[in-house]
Amino acid sequence: MKKLLVIADKTGGKNIALARAANLQAATGAKIILRGYCYVNIHNPEDLKLAKLSRSQLEKQVVAKRQQELEKIAKQLKIKPKNIDIKAVWGKDISQAITTLCNKHKIDMVIKSAHRSETFLYTSTDWQLLRTCAPPVMITASKSWKKKPRIVASLDFSTKLKAKIALNHKVFKHAQELAEALGQEVHIAHAITMPQALIDMDIINAKDYISKRRKEIKLVSDAFCKEYGLDTSCVHLKAGPADKVIPSIANKLKADVVVTGTVARKGIKGKLMGNTVEGILSRLHTDIIAIKP
Repeated sequence: MKKLLVIADKTGGKNIALARAANLQAATGAKIILRGYCYVNIHNPEDLKLAKLSRSQLEKQVVAKRQQELEKIAKQLKIKPKNIDIKAVWGKDISQAITTLCNKHKIDMVIKSAHRSETFLYTSTDWQLLRTCAPPVMITASKSWKKKPRIVASLDFSTKLKAKIALNHKVFKHAQELAEALGQEVHIAHAITMPQALIDMDIINAKDYISKRRKEIKLVSDAFCKEYGLDTSCVHLKAGPADKVIPSIANKLKADVVVTGTVARKGIKGKLMGNTVEGILSRLHTDIIAIKP
């Protein structure tokens, strides 16, 4: 990793994302690009007259204050000036600005603190980044990493699709790169999904089905481990839906970071149903890194 784009929290935030970037910078030597977005919506133009300010003057004042805040936070985290590029930016369309920055600077990973208060239908900046941002996106949890962070890669060993198999490798390689930078090993989580409707109708015996699928999955996971020189004990298999199983395994392992693949869905159907990574994110209490194909 050479360049990390960090999206600063709003004024008063804990800036966990920048703290994570500082950890990664120390481990990898990556450059941190910190951007703090700010915007003031003036509904009544008379308010500006009372303040004796033009819109451009207001913008300059707000940006200058935000710049000072960002520099102070970076100093508190003891990030050396040579390792960070700090800039306050006026604007409210954050997602588009981030996309432009990623293209301009060839960003290796975007890091942002989680904001989980949005309503179900509201497409927050977090969701937009997970769906549309090309580089890997890390959404940070509120808790601090352990001294020896535990990294978990969520992989789909059941797929036969070439694109998803390729995504498995991409997810694992990113998790491995992160783990090696931090001097740790990667754990792998896989959910053995079941045809619940058929089980509920007693058409399929759940115990027999899981036993059969576990053996089939283990053949694939063992081959994967052999390819990467891994001990098979690093693979954790559990039956159930991925959006529940992956957080469960992560919790049992006391994971700090879960790396998972994601494929965006288009249209209102995608907003309503979400995709697996959104379900995982809503249940995880760890950092999550979303990787696109």
